[in-house]
Amino acid sequence: MRVKEPQVLIMSLTRLLASLPEPLFSDYELLKTLGVGAYAIVYQVRDKRTHEDFALKVIEKEPMRVRLMLPQLRAEVDIVGEHLGSPHICQLLEVTETPSHFFLRFELCRSSFEDVCKDMGAMTEEEAFRWLRQACLGVKELHASGIIHRDLKPSNFLVDAEGNLCICDFGFACRANDGLTGITGTPQYSSPETTGDGLKHTTKVDIYGLGACLQHFLLGRFPEGPGDMPKGLSSETRDLLEEMLSPCPKDRPSIDELLQAPQLSRSLFTQWMNGWQIILQGVSGH
Repeated sequence: MRVKEPQVLIMSLTRLLASLPEPLFSDYELLKTLGVGAYAIVYQVRDKRTHEDFALKVIEKEPMRVRLMLPQLRAEVDIVGEHLGSPHICQLLEVTETPSHFFLRFELCRSSFEDVCKDMGAMTEEEAFRWLRQACLGVKELHASGIIHRDLKPSNFLVDAEGNLCICDFGFACRANDGLTGITGTPQYSSPETTGDGLKHTTKVDIYGLGACLQHFLLGRFPEGPGDMPKGLSSETRDLLEEMLSPCPKDRPSIDELLQAPQLSRSLFTQWMNGWQIILQGVSGH
């Protein structure tokens, strides 16, 4: 897991740590704060024995308890734990629970795709579909196990040490059979049914999120709604985007149908370009 170091410290329900408590202090050195979110703080830590670096997500229990969010937090841990070994889901390596905190240790990734887009601008269709295919493979695994992510966006797509896209941050994730409704996710990437229209959340929520991510890749910036289409798109890509961003969930493709789209099936045979590896190495140094 990696979160870009914030320019402005936002308020978090979890307070900053001066040092790690036991049993973590004996094993890990606290290096720096990587990111601050509404509910958690992510640190870079180093194993004192192996000198390997990791990301440590820290969540304070009491603010979550009073907001009745502890079950959601435990569900997040369970969901990520169910997908160990997936090449396109960020790997949770260790969970440590103390009386006051949860500590989730993840692999340390090089960059997020929000960073990539900020540094590189708009992608070509070929580049965008290469990355999107990896995101779809991760989503396919989630949907096959009955999980809906509900917050797919470029900042939740990380690049690992091997150059693979990994999905992270399952704080809004749920099980498809939960039948949830209501507002969730991030507005620029949220489907109509997750912005309060009363419809139950299904796996089609994630298809909309993937469509908004594809918009972002092609625009090089945050999309401003489903009508914010990049200029010069092929008719094939425009049609696919319009299907993914349909206001009606039934009109969106399933993840399996999406992976069968010509743009995505072709990208299966496209090899990594050396230039992209150099670019990502540069972004990860920011």
